[in-house]
Amino acid sequence: MIVPRSELPTGVGLGLRWAFIDEIAQGQAPASIQLLEVSPENYMRRGGVIPEALDRAAERFPILTHGLMMNVGGTTELDPAYLRQLRAFLWRMGARYHSDHLCWTGSDGAIVHDLLPLPHDRQAVRRCVEQIDRIQQALSLPFAVENISYYLVPGGGMAEVDFIGEVLEGADCGLLLDVNNVQVNADNHGFDPLGFLGALPLDRVVHLHVAGGQRRPHLDDLIIDTHGTDVCPRVQALMAWVVERLGPVPVIYERDHDIPPLPELGRQVAELREVYARALARHAEDHAEDPPEVPPVPPPRDPPVEIRSLAGIERGLSAVILDREGETGLPGDPAGWLCRHGVESPDHHALVAIGASRLLVYRSLVRAGLMSVVRSFIPRTIARLSEDGFVRVFDAWLHQAPPRSRYLRDAPGELVAWARTAWPADAAVDDYLVDLARLEILESEIDAAPDDPPPPDTQAQLVLDQPLVFCGALRIADFEHAVHTLPPEDDDRSAPPREPTTLLLYRDTEHEVRTLHLSPLARAVLRRLVEQGQTVAEALPGGATDAGETMDDAVLGRMSALLADLAERGILRGSGAAASPPVGPDGRNHTRSTMKST
Repeated sequence: MIVPRSELPTGVGLGLRWAFIDEIAQGQAPASIQLLEVSPENYMRRGGVIPEALDRAAERFPILTHGLMMNVGGTTELDPAYLRQLRAFLWRMGARYHSDHLCWTGSDGAIVHDLLPLPHDRQAVRRCVEQIDRIQQALSLPFAVENISYYLVPGGGMAEVDFIGEVLEGADCGLLLDVNNVQVNADNHGFDPLGFLGALPLDRVVHLHVAGGQRRPHLDDLIIDTHGTDVCPRVQALMAWVVERLGPVPVIYERDHDIPPLPELGRQVAELREVYARALARHAEDHAEDPPEVPPVPPPRDPPVEIRSLAGIERGLSAVILDREGETGLPGDPAGWLCRHGVESPDHHALVAIGASRLLVYRSLVRAGLMSVVRSFIPRTIARLSEDGFVRVFDAWLHQAPPRSRYLRDAPGELVAWARTAWPADAAVDDYLVDLARLEILESEIDAAPDDPPPPDTQAQLVLDQPLVFCGALRIADFEHAVHTLPPEDDDRSAPPREPTTLLLYRDTEHEVRTLHLSPLARAVLRRLVEQGQTVAEALPGGATDAGETMDDAVLGRMSALLADLAERGILRGSGAAASPPVGPDGRNHTRSTMKST
């Protein structure tokens, strides 16, 4: 299924990023920006200020959606829960179609959060066609795949342009044409980019991406698709070449690193619009004529060997990336190392033919990306681990329990969940660091946790025989150390007292994350009220028993004061027929405030 381009917004726009979403939401976007592209994984399962900012952006601009972790070519089955959540998001945004990358992103349940190349062979074509058919049925929307930048081809024998063409034809889907990826691949693999574009089925293009790449001498001297520089003239020329032949089409400028201020991005978009406008003018003049001849795409210079199993190829590259000894074990005996990791012949020969140095490029890229995200979520914990200590525990985590979630923001929480078992047995890790890491993760979860309005039958007055309704951005957590007393500065190295502590973490009406230190009685009562959904009549006597206290007027007075305090803070909304325990994903961390209760 392909949406006609005549039904889509046109012009030049930006991929929406956290660096400038607030300015966009507040109406401060430069006039040059005509549309926005959003990645649903950055907004699904999130609350706080995030949905409101996205809604305000969508009120001002046409929105295109572009996914990150569909795993189109993966041998792991598609995630039904993810697809249901994605479908709901796309319909809420009014998406006419959705796009994601023609690649794989994980193997055997692990998700590496990068775009990994598929073998260019018909086994991979069949797998992608099957997956895209399931995706389009699950989403009830047309789907488009994006051509990726790649630094190796793990087997096969087809030319890339033929591989893409067969997937598009077999799946009857659209193409999100990334012309920067074409230029990066042409530079790294030695082919003519115009020849490549001329051989593509351009009638299937639904929109374009442009971006900037950078050469990395330490990564086999490759040009890496970093999205960290301005769009170079060669990529602008490729964009113009396509627009001249297709006419009006959406173009999105992707910028993910070294993001300049929004006014400068607006200036760059204005420059792209000038190139776009000139190409449209040439299209209007020549639209009835056949496009000029372009050089043909040459065959691969060194055709890769055939593969036996797509799963074997993916398992092998996953091992290179995730295994603790990949960097040292692979170069010494590549074939033997891969065989020991479950890669059978001839698949291990296909990977060995690539060369260890090129395989290790992906190890470096994936690990750098995951490290960067983990650093942003638990900075105070990492500062206390030291750099060498962090690298050591990071390697152990990837080796023993790599990420499973399709949401990159969940990866730090997955590391901390693993650390709760691993770090207490590690003499090199201070015993309080698990608690500190948990606190940092919980703060980020609360910051972006969904918080639906209370149900319409909620009563402001508390009723003893009905469950209470609490805000969704709420957690109760037990710690062995009073880590909430530590200074907030990342460079602080002080240690907290070993003092069993229960905290209630919540987001206030100003969207700030706050913590409330609970007494044993408050802890016991609130666990029954919040997590078990008990009524006040059930929770008070039960909580008093749990805390070893006698249910008397003094206890009733203290708990009445606590509930009144929670209501004043907006944590407790009233009584209702049903109350659900709060659930929510990880998010960004803002501010923190600590208070005590009875």
